[in-house]
Amino acid sequence: MSPEPIGIWQPSLRAFGLRCCGIFLVTFIIISSVWPFVGGTTAFSASITLCVMYMFALDDFTQWLAHRKAIWTLTPNKLVYENIHEDMEECALPLSKVTSVHQHFLWNAQLCLSNGTAVTMFYLNNPKAVCETLHATMASEAAS
Repeated sequence: MSPEPIGIWQPSLRAFGLRCCGIFLVTFIIISSVWPFVGGTTAFSASITLCVMYMFALDDFTQWLAHRKAIWTLTPNKLVYENIHEDMEECALPLSKVTSVHQHFLWNAQLCLSNGTAVTMFYLNNPKAVCETLHATMASEAAS
């Protein structure tokens, strides 16, 4: 019997949408300040066009499609990743191999591992709370 999960997280369409809106907003602010002679409609249209181009250039649409069905399950001693869109079976990451956890931008959580690699949990609604839960679980596992 597997231990009771402490937390279960999935990528959120809301977080993906906020990321897209954030990219649009930054692009609009830059265009409006750099080209003050450009009208509001032109700046808005250019910002939308550049935002869509960034989304394709940064490969965000395919990344969202690849990760949208992923499930991260936290148990007292491991973090389990499963995704029905990938050919691999579920992957368990022992918490003892995680050296640090931090929020990456406003929608991701990044776990740094003892072997020097990192694992990113994409498009989370509240990555700060996820990091705090992971820190607390890692501390309780280290204490036991």
